[in-house]
Amino acid sequence: MLHTYISVPLYAVLLAVLPLANAGQNVQISYFLHADFTCKNGITKPGYSVYVAGSLPEIGKWDPAKAVLLTPSNYPTWTGSVGFSNVKLNEKVEWKCIIRNENNASDVQKWQPDPNNEAILTFSPTVQTTGTF
Repeated sequence: MLHTYISVPLYAVLLAVLPLANAGQNVQISYFLHADFTCKNGITKPGYSVYVAGSLPEIGKWDPAKAVLLTPSNYPTWTGSVGFSNVKLNEKVEWKCIIRNENNASDVQKWQPDPNNEAILTFSPTVQTTGTF
């Protein structure tokens, strides 16, 4: 028996099926997009680290207790990647770097000064966004 396999990109299948599944309805598509965050000049003391806090739930909705811990990549520069779900393509994210106690989230030593950093979420390349204390 001879089998023939045809490779069809996923987006082509979705474009073909969605109109049938949602005939007569408005279709809204949400995406899972990533952003790479960099915080420069994050000088910390023992027990404190740099976090990213911002406008979307994945980065805490401005709550330091829900902020995302970054990793010192070339101290005092800190980096990390965050995946955002249920967002729209080209959605804006506002964010800041904070220095926070690792064990007591209410002990925030420093917020990055105004204005907020902004990043626009896109498919490719992964968004690279940088803030500085």
